[in-house]
Amino acid sequence: MLADERENWKPNGFGYQLFGCEIGIRFPTVKLLDSANQTESLLEDPNPFALVTAAHLFTRRTKGEPEQRYAASMC
Repeated sequence: MLADERENWKPNGFGYQLFGCEIGIRFPTVKLLDSANQTESLLEDPNPFALVTAAHLFTRRTKGEPEQRYAASMC
């Protein structure tokens, strides 16, 4: 789960090598930014994490705009 602002950064694994040995892991990546155009449906979703995602997106959208941030918090 990634909440950063870089739209194209989506790592899908981690690994390292040392003395000829190698270890790694692959994993799926989900970016909160991928849901940026779905805030209305997120607010209607019964899944609690949908509300957390919507709150994160509203926070990003209203950065530096306290009146809009306050209005978004009243949803």
